[in-house]
Amino acid sequence: MRRRRCCPIWRRLNKACIGIILLMIGVLIIAIKILPVSVWLIIVGIMMIYIGYKLFCSY
Repeated sequence: MRRRRCCPIWRRLNKACIGIILLMIGVLIIAIKILPVSVWLIIVGIMMIYIGYKLFCSY
């Protein structure tokens, strides 16, 4: 009986999705070093408002 090989996760994911995630992580690392905490609070607040609006409008 042949055993089925496990397919690695990166073959199942879309390459564009992985690229966007890596790009976002790189930008975040650079921005954490440069931006002060108050700017981060504003950015997180704007993102939460945007995501909440998108979730509210999706129904």
